[in-house]
Amino acid sequence: MEEEKKLYPFRMIPIAGSEGENVQIADMGYLDSRIRNGWLAANSLSEVMDMYMDRVVGEQLFAAYGRQFPLLVRILDTETAALPLMVCPDDSTATERYDFLGKTKMWYVLSVSDDARMDLGFRDDVESAEFYAACRHGEVEPLLHSFRPKAGESFLVRPGTVHSARGVKLLEVAQSSPLDFKIFGWGKAMGGDEFDESLNLEAAFDFIDYRKYEAVQAQAPAGEGRVRLASCNLFTVTLLDLKSPLDIKPGAQNGFSAYTCIKGSAMVRPPKGENEIEAAALKEGESVIVPAEVGEFFLVPASGDTVLVESIVQNVTGLN
Repeated sequence: MEEEKKLYPFRMIPIAGSEGENVQIADMGYLDSRIRNGWLAANSLSEVMDMYMDRVVGEQLFAAYGRQFPLLVRILDTETAALPLMVCPDDSTATERYDFLGKTKMWYVLSVSDDARMDLGFRDDVESAEFYAACRHGEVEPLLHSFRPKAGESFLVRPGTVHSARGVKLLEVAQSSPLDFKIFGWGKAMGGDEFDESLNLEAAFDFIDYRKYEAVQAQAPAGEGRVRLASCNLFTVTLLDLKSPLDIKPGAQNGFSAYTCIKGSAMVRPPKGENEIEAAALKEGESVIVPAEVGEFFLVPASGDTVLVESIVQNVTGLN
């Protein structure tokens, strides 16, 4: 009987989307990442999940999510085209109405232009009818909590929070869901290139949070060379300033890790002596998934200015 091959760090092939979207990791049926390296090269993430299930994400996450890989990672460049004003549902609403996960997001600001702007929630409490009328008459901007973001800032975008960005390059880490409801296009028509044209203002009307926006959290140190960018009951995102090799021991996490390189380059390799697991190169603008089966591994900088973003999905026993 042939010995079962062990899984290894997957280098993912980025997918160039429309208007500045670069999809790093996705398992959403209509949008599915593929593996670049090793004996699973050219397989899609959904195919690998169908074949290897809990070996990829760990037993606890598989019990919670099944064959759905739970993480979506994208780079969004809004310098030439603003993101429409959007809102996302929570898991309960999304599952009941659309049979998808809801969508909580983390936005990390990679760079900004001179006219950069971000919208998160409302400046003050608003009435739903007032917001609806403002969208219909193109007068929504005065109602929004708008500000100029800075490179290096991060924001946790909760379900129900209206949000948009322009003149900003963002790394987005989110639940694996296509449910971005486009509710205002800044004068641009939102048409057939969207996932579903029915994901609009009318459909989102009853789950928008119309209260004054309150920031969820601030960044926090998380150890030497680490900054916690976002943490919630669904995922934790950490910035790693990788000056020297870092020994990663998943331990109680018992799940997968994902790394996106935003500066420099690195190697993801197993401990010495475990030659059956091949190392994976990680370059700027690329992402790697380290399956749960890999266990301990090392992140090794290949240049002196390497910065990675680590994304870990929590061991949930149920969805919110």
